[in-house]
Amino acid sequence: MHESERQERQCWRCGTGTGIGAGLVCPGCEAPQPLPPGSDLFAVLGLRRQLMLDGDDLEGRYHALSRALHPDRHQAADPRARELSEVASAALNRAYRTLRDPVARGRYWLELHGNPLHVDNNEVPAALAADVFETQERLGELRTSPTPELRDEVRRMRDALAARLRVLKNDLSGLYAGWNGGGLLGELKRRLSEIAYLRTLLGDVESALGDVSGPDSRH
Repeated sequence: MHESERQERQCWRCGTGTGIGAGLVCPGCEAPQPLPPGSDLFAVLGLRRQLMLDGDDLEGRYHALSRALHPDRHQAADPRARELSEVASAALNRAYRTLRDPVARGRYWLELHGNPLHVDNNEVPAALAADVFETQERLGELRTSPTPELRDEVRRMRDALAARLRVLKNDLSGLYAGWNGGGLLGELKRRLSEIAYLRTLLGDVESALGDVSGPDSRH
C-alpha cells in the first residue's frame, strides 16, 4: 500500500475523516473525494492487494460506489464536487473492469510488481509451439486451397484451441487461491502468456475462416 493510503484522510468539504485508503466518498456529507496519490485499482474499490477476490463482494462494492459517485448525482453541486465525481467514477469503472476479469487482474498484478507481460516475452510459449506451427501451416493451406475438408479440419482445430483456452483461464483460480508471494510471478506470467498467444491464434483462425467462407455462425 502506498504511504499516502496509510494515512487518515479528511473530507475537503466538511472535514469528516474518510478513513485509510482511497475513501472515495465522505461518510459525513457524501461528497466525492480525490484519489490519494499512487492509489492502485484495488484501493479504489477498498480492497487489499490480493489475486483471489470474491466476485459478489467486488460487484457489491462497485455498485455501491458507482451510485454514490455517479456524476448525475452531483450535477447541482459545486464545480469541485462535479469534477471529483467524474474522475473517481472513471477510476472506479477502470478498477472494476480490470479486477473482475481474472486474466486482466493477473496482467495488472504483473504490472504492479514491475514485470509486465510484454517485457522479456517475445517468444512463443514452449507449451504452444507445436500447436502454433501446425495451426499456421493449416491456415496457409486453407488460404491457398479452401476445400470443405480443410475448412472442417481448421474448425476442429479452432474448437480444440478454444477448449484449451477455457481450461487455462479456469486454472487461474487455482493459482490465485494458492498464491503465497512473489515466487509465483514467473508461473503467472507463463500462464498469462499462453492465454495471450491462444487468443491471438484463435483470432487468426477466425479471420482465415471468415476470409474463405464468410462469417461462421456456429461460434
